Amino acid sequence: MQTERHVEILGHAKISTPAFVIDTGVLLRDAQQARDLLSDAHTNLLFAMKSFSVAAGLQHLADKVDGFAASSLFEARLARRVLKRHQSVHLTTPGLRADEIETISELTDYLSFNSIAQWLRYRDVAKDHTNCGLRINPQLSFVKDARYDPCRTASKLGVPLDELRVLLQTSPQLLDGISGVHFHSNCDSRDLAQLSATVSHLLDTLDPLFERIEWVNLGGGYLLGDALNRESVVRIKDAVQAHGPRRIFLEPGAALVRRAGCIVASVIDLFSSSAQQVAILDTSVNHMPEVFEYQFEPDVEGDAKDNEFDYLLAGSACLAGDVFGEYAFAEPLEIGARVIFPDMGAYSMVKASMFNGINLPTIYLLYENGTLEQVKRFEFEDYLMLCGS
Repeated sequence: MQTERHVEILGHAKISTPAFVIDTGVLLRDAQQARDLLSDAHTNLLFAMKSFSVAAGLQHLADKVDGFAASSLFEARLARRVLKRHQSVHLTTPGLRADEIETISELTDYLSFNSIAQWLRYRDVAKDHTNCGLRINPQLSFVKDARYDPCRTASKLGVPLDELRVLLQTSPQLLDGISGVHFHSNCDSRDLAQLSATVSHLLDTLDPLFERIEWVNLGGGYLLGDALNRESVVRIKDAVQAHGPRRIFLEPGAALVRRAGCIVASVIDLFSSSAQQVAILDTSVNHMPEVFEYQFEPDVEGDAKDNEFDYLLAGSACLAGDVFGEYAFAEPLEIGARVIFPDMGAYSMVKASMFNGINLPTIYLLYENGTLEQVKRFEFEDYLMLCGS
C-alpha cells in the first residue's frame, strides 16, 4: 500500500479502530500482475486462501484467478460460494477426515492426497467426483527456519520423494487413479531458480509418474518480484510438459494480498516505564499472530531512525509479550493518534483471535476513489459464539 493511501486512511473519519483495511486498488493491481504474467506463460493462477479469507476481498480477487486453493472443508465451501462454476477449487490437507471426504470430493475439482495411506483410505469415495492427485515432499529444502519449511525432516506435508520412488518401482498399480501431483516447498522466496531446481529434482526422480499424469500444481511460496518473470515460468512449464502433464498451476498466497491490507490502531494510553515512553494501542499481537509467533517487529508508517520521538508500541492485552517494538516518529504521539501497520494483508485477519476478549479489527474495503465500505464489525455476540455460548 502506498504512503499517500496511508495518509488518506489516517484522515478518514469513518474508520473505527482497530481496523483491518483492504485497499482494493492495490489488491487488484497485484493480482492483475500475476494474472498477466501467468497468462503469458500459459500457466493457471490459483489463490491460496490460507493467507487471506475475507469474503469481500475474495470476491474482488475472483475475476483475476482461475480458482482458489483451499486447505479445509470450510475454505472449500467458501471458495465454491465465491467462485463462478467454471473456476476450480483445489484442496490438499494432512487433516482429511472420514466424515468430510465425500463433501470435499463433491466441492473440489482437484484433490491432492497428503499421504499414500490417505489416498488408499479415501480413493474409492473421491475418484468419481474430483481429479485425484498426490502432494509430494520433494525432500529439497530452501527455507532456513524449520517452522516454515515444508520439506523439513519428518515433515507431515506430502509423500516423501524416497517413498514414492520405491512405490513406483514395487507397486505402481497403487497409483492407478492419480491424475496429478502437487508440491509446495518454499516460503516468501524471490528466487525462481529454487522452483526450477525442485522441478528438475522431481522430474529426474519420478519420470515414470510424470509420464502417466495430466496436471502439476507447483504450489506457492514465491513472491511476485523481479525474479518472477515470464521467461522463468515458461522454462519451468516447458520442462514439466516435456515429461507429459499438460496443465500447470501456480498458487501464490501472500504475494497477491500482503500489500493490500493494513491494520489501523489508535493510541489509548501513554506513560513512562524504565525511562521508556510506552504507547498502548487498541490492537494486539493477537490481531497479527505471526508478530508474536516469529518474534519480528512489523513495519509502522512514519517510523524512521532519525525521528526525535521514541516509543515502545504495545498492545492492550494482559500479556507481557504483547509488544510490537520500538519506533521513532517525527511528532509526539497523543491519545487518539492513529498508527498504521502496513503490509498486513496476509496471515493477519485469517489468524487473528479474540484473546482476552479484545474485539477483532473492523473490516473495511477502501476503493480507488476513496470510498470506504464497512464490511464487518464484530460484536459481543461473535465473542459469545467463540465461547460456546
